[in-house]
Amino acid sequence: APFYTTLALWVGGIVLVALIKVKASEKDLTNPKRYQLFLGRYLIFFVMGQIQSLIIVLGDLYLLKVSCEHPGLLILTASVASFVFVLLIYTLTLSFGDVGKTIAVVMVVIQIAGSSGTFPIELLPQFFQNVYLYFPFPYAINAMREAISGMYEMNYFIYMGKLLIFAAASLLLGLVIRKPFIPLNHFFEEKMKEWLKQSNERQAGINKRNNRRNGGY
Repeated sequence: APFYTTLALWVGGIVLVALIKVKASEKDLTNPKRYQLFLGRYLIFFVMGQIQSLIIVLGDLYLLKVSCEHPGLLILTASVASFVFVLLIYTLTLSFGDVGKTIAVVMVVIQIAGSSGTFPIELLPQFFQNVYLYFPFPYAINAMREAISGMYEMNYFIYMGKLLIFAAASLLLGLVIRKPFIPLNHFFEEKMKEWLKQSNERQAGINKRNNRRNGGY
């Protein structure tokens, strides 16, 4: 349950950035600051992510009948994990566009294979043993295990604290490090729009010629 719950939260974040625009419109706004646009737009993703996390955990508890020692802590853990995951995926997408979405997908692929969610990390290849600590999955999974199976000393709070480090890193990327990439990202977006426009015009021309040929027979 901890692994698949965590996976569902991450996939939910990817689906959100695929369905909802991450870039806030400045129309009808008076000199908005970048952090206001960043945080204001993120609120939509935050709320949707929290709804997702609640549905997932309630499904675990009442549909799958997962035996849980601390249901309240499980809900809290899923809520925090969703906050971190959605913020990270949102920041990557806003900062790097489609490349950011690709990074989020690559990250989930690596974490599925090497987050210690299905097998102990000691049984996985050396590559995953070296890198798994630099991804958020292990901390969310371990925190959920503590909530489900019972807490041992301060491990739960340690895992949650380490998970929140990724939220801090996401804010740093989105509010500070992202600034130099904004013009470059805008350039690529404009080039992509231009390429799509040319591609559509070319396809329309091909379709028009085909229609003429078909009409001539």
